[in-house]
Amino acid sequence: MNDVSLVIARKLSARLPFYYGWIVVFAAGTTTFARMAPSTTTLAVFLSPMADEFGWSRTLIAGSVSLGALSSIFISPAVGWAVDRYGVRLILAGSMLVLGGAMVSLAWATVPVFFYAGFATGRIIFHVPVQIGTGALISRWFIRKRGRAIGIIYLAGAVGGIVTVQIASLAISHWSIGVAWISLGVLVLAVAVLPSALLIVDRPETIGLQPDNQPPQNSGDKAGTEEDSPDETGWTPRQAMRTRALWVLTVVVGVLFMTQAGISVHVGAFFLDRGLSLTAAANAITINAAVNAFASLMWGAIIERTTVRVAMTGLMLLSATCSLSLLSVTSEASAFAVAALLGLVAAGGNVIPPVAFASYFGRRSIGSIRGISETGVQVGQTIGALFSGLVFDLSESYAAAFITFAALGLVSALVVNSSRPPLRADEIDPIFLEQRSRNGD
Repeated sequence: MNDVSLVIARKLSARLPFYYGWIVVFAAGTTTFARMAPSTTTLAVFLSPMADEFGWSRTLIAGSVSLGALSSIFISPAVGWAVDRYGVRLILAGSMLVLGGAMVSLAWATVPVFFYAGFATGRIIFHVPVQIGTGALISRWFIRKRGRAIGIIYLAGAVGGIVTVQIASLAISHWSIGVAWISLGVLVLAVAVLPSALLIVDRPETIGLQPDNQPPQNSGDKAGTEEDSPDETGWTPRQAMRTRALWVLTVVVGVLFMTQAGISVHVGAFFLDRGLSLTAAANAITINAAVNAFASLMWGAIIERTTVRVAMTGLMLLSATCSLSLLSVTSEASAFAVAALLGLVAAGGNVIPPVAFASYFGRRSIGSIRGISETGVQVGQTIGALFSGLVFDLSESYAAAFITFAALGLVSALVVNSSRPPLRADEIDPIFLEQRSRNGD
């Protein structure tokens, strides 16, 4: 299959009037589209109907999100290593097959253990191979245009969020919960398996290209080498782990995703509690996804024109504002406004971190480094969804949870605003200099 994908890529690259990297963006985008089947926004549509039909508490249902995130903590470093070792194409194509099967299996999950097994599997795919794989892939194909390319990837994810929410809402309203899960599984298999298996090539150098379609810097080497790339700072996972910048980003992004999980898993039920109908709640979530789509491109442009520190500080302040604004929801109009703000924050959380890590640590080991850093996201999501569920079950209100998320967002904004990029590896690590000398770099 790898040979087939290379043949297709070489033939298309020779005939296309544009850079083959944009085909890679399309293929990777189908996986971000499909990964929304087990997203927290999709689960939000199922939360109240499942609680009513099966008699499950909201905390129990939200626990599937936490289980998926908790499991991902242990899987993430291994998947990051596999992305660097075996390639993104294999990881993404295989994960789409698993995801489609997991979604279909949920149609028969009428007891918690089976629901947890299926949905947590989907959440692992959501968190680990797609998140790490697409970020690493686009970081290898693009440097100067990295922000807009990742913005397009998550535009596809936002469109996927709109489609999956609407499919789930319509299927539940007109048929059943089981039909909704089967529909989502079929969608995943139909949209994402073949493009990821046949069109993805891990590195532009493999087919004689350079990142951003730049000419090779070494005229004597037609294909060029990865060392020619201007953003190659030589970071290894071990070197990255010795920097404060890695851990600041990891913790702050973890807080961001804890907030997102704590809100998005429960936002559908929260809107219903505030008097909205199921259709209105689904429409609010759809507005969230629509804003997410357009804002992905906006954040892509912003991160190309400003620093990681400024972009992350602004995003965390916006997250804190969003958390507090939920307390003002009293009507459909206010729910739609807050949903739009949630979409803006979610788009930033998707786009900025992949660009930030690649900008700080380069392309060479970006899969392994993201595998380490994603543990922060997974810890955050493990805590967030359960925390909001427990707060509601104890107090019959989400207010304390939302206020807590706002406070953490403000603290994170202060922390990331005081952080600085890591020093280049060749400025701090004599071993790196020795390696470059041996390699003739």
